[in-house]
Amino acid sequence: MKKKYKDFKAFIFAGGKSSRMGFDKALINHPHGGNWLNHKIKILNNLKLDTYLLTNHHNHFEEVDSDSHVEVIFDTNPFEGPLHCMEQIFATYNLNTKNVLIIPVDMPNLNTKLIYSLFKLWEENQNFAVISHDGIFAQPLFGIYPINEENHFKLKKKLSSGKKNFLGWVDQIPHKYFYAKNGDLININSKREFLNMNNGI
Repeated sequence: MKKKYKDFKAFIFAGGKSSRMGFDKALINHPHGGNWLNHKIKILNNLKLDTYLLTNHHNHFEEVDSDSHVEVIFDTNPFEGPLHCMEQIFATYNLNTKNVLIIPVDMPNLNTKLIYSLFKLWEENQNFAVISHDGIFAQPLFGIYPINEENHFKLKKKLSSGKKNFLGWVDQIPHKYFYAKNGDLININSKREFLNMNNGI
């Protein structure tokens, strides 16, 4: 990907408790080498974007080497959910960033080709957020979001009302869907889902 995306930043969301899994999902071995977190860092390095790891786990520092060009930042509202993470991103980077790509650490099948396709759809109308969709469910934690006053206002309004539902905010901002195969966007949250994925179920 060319450096024309200089006004972009990419964020890996890896700060969850992994309570249903019972251990840190970011550190699960990935079939292509390393772990799920290393895998996300590797594919984002191919995109030549300013990349940030947003986490609550100090041991994630050990997974980021000096060659990866990834900055680790800590969630200012630990374990309050991804909508609070988006508010942190909007509030911190609104002056020097026009768009952000976010990807969750627990989508093990994401790859550079899929992200290229996401960018291609975004280029058709850069004023819209692009939300991934597996044909059944929207997957808003893999998407591109414009950093603008309208989106930020609606985000702050949602949080101030005590609501933290990410899709509830997405439904209020201009967006379109990026459709991909369910297997590409599989999201693993529990030991059962992890075992089913490994068994091809």
